[in-house]
Amino acid sequence: MKKNNQLFFKKTSVRIGAGALVLILLAFYFMGDDIRDEGTEAITAARTVSLYTISEANGTAVRTADGNAFIVRSESDGRVNSVAKVGDTVAAGATIAQLENSSQRAALIQAEGAYDAAVAAAGGNTTSQATAKQDAVRTWNTATVSVAQVMHTSIDNYFSLSRTTGSITGFRGLEAFGEATTFNKRRVAIEETLKTWERDASTVSEANITNMLRSLDTDLATIGTFVDDLAALVPQQRSTDTYTDAQRSADTARLGDARTTITGLQRSVDAAQTSITSSTGANAAASNAQVKQALGVLESARAVFNKTIIKTPVAGTITAVSISVGDIINVGNDVVFVAGDTETETEHTVTVPLTAVKFTPTKAFILSVEEEKLIAHEVETGLVTSNSIVISGAEGITDIVLDVRGLKEGDTVVTQ
Repeated sequence: MKKNNQLFFKKTSVRIGAGALVLILLAFYFMGDDIRDEGTEAITAARTVSLYTISEANGTAVRTADGNAFIVRSESDGRVNSVAKVGDTVAAGATIAQLENSSQRAALIQAEGAYDAAVAAAGGNTTSQATAKQDAVRTWNTATVSVAQVMHTSIDNYFSLSRTTGSITGFRGLEAFGEATTFNKRRVAIEETLKTWERDASTVSEANITNMLRSLDTDLATIGTFVDDLAALVPQQRSTDTYTDAQRSADTARLGDARTTITGLQRSVDAAQTSITSSTGANAAASNAQVKQALGVLESARAVFNKTIIKTPVAGTITAVSISVGDIINVGNDVVFVAGDTETETEHTVTVPLTAVKFTPTKAFILSVEEEKLIAHEVETGLVTSNSIVISGAEGITDIVLDVRGLKEGDTVVTQ
């Protein structure tokens, strides 16, 4: 009996020991990320990351001869829209002047749209061709109906219609400078196109959508040119009792809205065509190359735009302002004088996306990529906005990871 008890306790001890070992191993498995030594590499699949090129977005500043202040200089040229005042206290990274930048803003928005379209097209590589064609049929139907609506509700303000036959009988509302007959013929031809679309609506399908989109693309280009030519007449109109400035503004807005709608539909058709092509998988590499190219254009447009917003890389008090609202300034012109800490470093304060900085309870880091491994660089942080942050200490680093969430030093990554 005694031997049996001893054997029982030995077996029980073995079972308890084995169970404890399993629990410990499970704890290591589930909490490994938290308790693993930072020098130990995790065996995980490589993650794809995007890189952000650090640019000097906070203006250029140099010390004055006496070393007691900094001169902030412009990195762009243009008309001054706003500027800070003498006596203002500014933080590092604060905006102290802004140049007129409507064209730069438009270029940035266009680049953002092109990048989003490239990303969407690249993502379409994973879309089945059947799904892409189904979406394309819907795009065709939406585009044809929308264009017909634009023509009949906006463009036909400039054409006379027969109440009995519904046919177009003449040009009206704008002086056509001898081209009224030509405009009328072009509008009649477009009406025939609209009627063809209406007939084709019952037969468009996945089987013929590729050819239908190609034809629609050509038709939209023709209609877009027609609207452009019509809009070009508006600035040439002479102001009279019957054609007022208010009428001119209304015509400009009406035709501008019509062109915007048609342009948007052209982009939708282009995207549908790209989606069908990409869904075969044959153009995956080309799509990825287009994403990189679009990203390069976007970063360039963003850099140009950012330079119209003049920021100070140093904190302090503005003691003098060298420009006024309305002035035309050039690259390198003095903007303001800032009295700040004489120990302040001026050449390495930059603004980066907030997602590019990884925080711990006591430190902040950015991550770069070297031989497909993440390298952490400690930085000092400054002004924080809703989507960006000012950092210093990134000397010699050109490209950093755009989104560091879920990443850590030593991770294996692939850049795109």
